[in-house]
Amino acid sequence: MTAKRFLLASLGAFVFVFLYELLVHGHLMMGLYDQTATVWRPEEESNMPIMLLSQLLFGAALAFFYPIVGSDAECKKAIPFGIGLGLVMAAPQLATYSYLPIPLTLSLSWALISFVKALGSTYIVSKIYNWK
Repeated sequence: MTAKRFLLASLGAFVFVFLYELLVHGHLMMGLYDQTATVWRPEEESNMPIMLLSQLLFGAALAFFYPIVGSDAECKKAIPFGIGLGLVMAAPQLATYSYLPIPLTLSLSWALISFVKALGSTYIVSKIYNWK
């Protein structure tokens, strides 16, 4: 792992996650969020810098762990690594139904969203690390 590849992979994962979550949470899921508005902070209390930091840290963590656990020249380990990470990330999303007053469809949606986020960002990181 070189510093340049690590930074590029971190940035690549961050950009993917930012755009993906903007599309999913900022547009596609708005109907469900509007139905459960009493659960969420008012928009003026949301803290975008913290959200961006969490997305950046996710990208950096993925870029750090991928070459240790799954890097290979043909990216053959990217999909299994992404699936495993996706399952780990999806599991706690299912649990949200047990402690938040939200519909089960919301927890299930978050689980699927997390799974796809992990799989997509792992694929991007693998391509950056193996880019010639």
